[in-house]
Amino acid sequence: MGRHCRIERLALTPRESLSARVASGGESFPIPDSINPMKTTVSEFQFVDSFRLCGRESQFTVPARRALFDHFENIEQWTDTEITLDPVGICCEWAEYPSALKAAHDYGSSGKENDTEEAALEWLQNRTQVVEFDGGLVIQQF
Repeated sequence: MGRHCRIERLALTPRESLSARVASGGESFPIPDSINPMKTTVSEFQFVDSFRLCGRESQFTVPARRALFDHFENIEQWTDTEITLDPVGICCEWAEYPSALKAAHDYGSSGKENDTEEAALEWLQNRTQVVEFDGGLVIQQF
């Protein structure tokens, strides 16, 4: 059985569009001011594929997307909070790097204190969330 993560739908149809669709279906009834979004549980495959569906498949490698899925799944379990699936938002907030040295360099780490992969990783972990995977890491941009 595959692993699954509880994630809300990406977007809710605007109230006006929902009203028009309901009216065109022959039924008419008032729509409440606050509509609770419909939720669905997505599998790892669906999470990974969601980036392709919104044209962002080149933003992260497949292993990086899988690592992010695991990370978000762990956050949900630890905090008992559902996470909203937003591939575009993830692309804006997270970045993939082949090494901690490269990421630390891009974020201004300089000097001999961060001249090893381990030191650079520790430097990043003291400043942001770091998700490691075989082949690189993903960091929450800061």
